[in-house]
Amino acid sequence: MITPITQRDPRKLYLERFVFMAALLIPAIFRGGFRPLVVCVICILFCMLTDWICCKIRRIKYDISDPAVWFWGLTAAMLMPSGVPHAIAGLAAVICIAVGKHIFGGNDNLVFSPPAIAIAFLTICYPSSMLYFPKAGEVIPMFGEYEGSLARSIEYTMKLGTVPTQQPLDILLGNVPGAIGAVNILIIAVIGICMLIKHSTSFTAVISCLASVCAISALYPRVDTTPLMSVFYELSSGCMLFGIIFMSAEPYLLPKRRAARVIYGIVLGYTAMMFRYFGQVENSFVFALLITNALSGCFDTIVENILYWKRNYISSFEGSKTRAQKGEIKLTDTQEIELPKKYRYNTPPIIGKVKKQKRRPAPAEKEDSRNDK
Repeated sequence: MITPITQRDPRKLYLERFVFMAALLIPAIFRGGFRPLVVCVICILFCMLTDWICCKIRRIKYDISDPAVWFWGLTAAMLMPSGVPHAIAGLAAVICIAVGKHIFGGNDNLVFSPPAIAIAFLTICYPSSMLYFPKAGEVIPMFGEYEGSLARSIEYTMKLGTVPTQQPLDILLGNVPGAIGAVNILIIAVIGICMLIKHSTSFTAVISCLASVCAISALYPRVDTTPLMSVFYELSSGCMLFGIIFMSAEPYLLPKRRAARVIYGIVLGYTAMMFRYFGQVENSFVFALLITNALSGCFDTIVENILYWKRNYISSFEGSKTRAQKGEIKLTDTQEIELPKKYRYNTPPIIGKVKKQKRRPAPAEKEDSRNDK
């Protein structure tokens, strides 16, 4: 029997997700040399170093084998261009751990996805380093600066309302400008299927998010193309598919109830598409993810309130109605109404007798009676 994702050990989940994501380095190294590997190693090492420093400052025990830190560092690196300066890669790792993790109190108190915070910050502050990508197939020096020509991503082309000129096969194989790990669409799709089979991610959250994105992009295409190609371009541009597979179902941020995870996925897909339709910034998925992360706990509360209302009001009424129709109980106008346990306070019992209290004289009346005596 498959264990639900909310009942699995988060450490094992993050380790599995880290191994799955690391497979994206193989095509990245094959196309661009060892520079993508260097960027990923820098992010992971700086994440571990920042985690150690923050633990010393907070005077808590440092866990060097925490796979969540590795996963967040690798995720931040995968969302950056392969030619990004090493200093910006290190800054992304510092923001990811110091702001995303420790400022909220650690893994069990996360509010936002740490790599999403880092990428959103760098996209706003350093757009020239985050939104311009080397051309596909160009080998980049491991430690020197990239001096070749830069290009924009498919997401930028669609934001201008233009149909991408790249062939669908090149897009599937990652032969287009883009982030280190977000351009390998075919490999990401295969890894996503493996993660769903392995139960390393939430089936309900991922599928509901994909369904929301596909429905909106098919009904309201942004470019002049068929609904099927509109869905293909939306999923294969930017970090949409990468974010849905690897970032949407964070074990520490995912709602607990299945219905809440469905709502979470639908809201995430809808918000991401609204950013693409009306926003002016690229990497819009990370901004949509930050908004949805903040609402994650609300989805559980909404579902719990609906279930409570159904259980204590609708179900109880239907049960009483069925019993009354069978003749088991007889409803009268004076039937006692029993409050649910949620609203039971120290309320005194209600009786039908009216007690007459003796009228107490006012202080002025007491003085007059004394004077009369």
